[in-house]
Parts: sequence; C-alpha cells; structure tokens
Amino acid sequence: MGKIIYWLSYYLVNIYLKIVHNWKVNGRKNVPKEGPLIVVSNHVSYLDPPIVGSAVNRQLHFMAKEELFEKKWFGFLLKQIGTFPVKRGVPDKKAIRRSLEILKNDKVLCMFPEGTRIKGDKLGDAKPGVTLIALMSESPILPVGIKHSDQKDEALKVSIGRSFSLEEYYDRKLSRQEKTEVGELIMKKIKNQLNCLD
Repeated sequence: MGKIIYWLSYYLVNIYLKIVHNWKVNGRKNVPKEGPLIVVSNHVSYLDPPIVGSAVNRQLHFMAKEELFEKKWFGFLLKQIGTFPVKRGVPDKKAIRRSLEILKNDKVLCMFPEGTRIKGDKLGDAKPGVTLIALMSESPILPVGIKHSDQKDEALKVSIGRSFSLEEYYDRKLSRQEKTEVGELIMKKIKNQLNCLD
C-alpha cells in the first residue's frame, strides 16, 4: 500500500511541478539505479521534500520533525510513504538506527543537512547527524541543488550531481576537525550543484 501511495504521489507532484512551476531537472542519469544511497539537498521551502522525491527516480525515505506526526491522519500518510520522525535539537538514536536500517537494506535515505529551511543564497552548516549516518553506513552520497525563483516566469530548477563517497574517512576514529571537514565537504557538493543552476 505504501509503495502505491508513494508512486502515485510521485507522478502527481511531477505533473504539478511541471504545470505550475515549469520545473527543470538536470542530472537524473546520475542517480544510481540500485544499492544504498544518501540524497542530500539544500532546504529553502516546505516543498523541497516532494521536489527532491519527484526529481529522483527511486523511492526516498525522509526524516521529518516529530511535530508533523502529531496529527494522526497526516502522521499515518507520512509513514505510508516511508517518512519517519526525528527529534530536533537532541541526538535521536532511534532515528539514526532507522536511517542505518534503510541504507543496510539498499534503500535511499534523503536528508537536508542544514536541518531546517534556510532562506537566501547562503548555505548553513551540516548537522552532526548527517555526517554520523554517512560515515557509519559508508553509503554513497548524491548531492542535489534546488533553486527557487521569486519570478513567476522563471522555472524552478533542480540539479543532481554525481554520487561521491567519504572513503578516506572510513575505518578510523575521526577528530572533531575531520568530522567538521566531512560536513563541509557535503555542503560544498551541494553548493556545486547550485552553481550549476546560475
């Protein structure tokens, strides 16, 4: 049932984005067809999760703030399409375990490293949970850039880059500085995709 709802939503959102936002997606061919994958993207609008979900042609699993699950009907719908709750501002071991389980089963996890919507052209810092999951799972990472426009006649643009790994950081204990470097690398890859949209 969950897959049916997900893919029905996928096609409906694709149609909506094409008609209403005249959206353009570059790099769909860069999405690995199988295996574990972490999709990372900048986060400007509440529409970003369905935008990324519709741009990437594999089923995505999202973290979402636990407050969204308070309404039973909406929480049920979110769970049906593979979304799970995360506590913000504190280490959430349950959400981390769920993320690692998704990746262990060769599925796709989508994360917004900044942890919240950030307006403007500047990117925020990656939250520690993103780097932790990336390092523990040793999964390839797919960077996505989303560019919204305030102009009605300008298209919504999405750029999907090539996946990369953090292989040089695996199998060893990292210093605080190295963990910071990992977060900076992830944000740099997203920034590169945004630059492709200029």
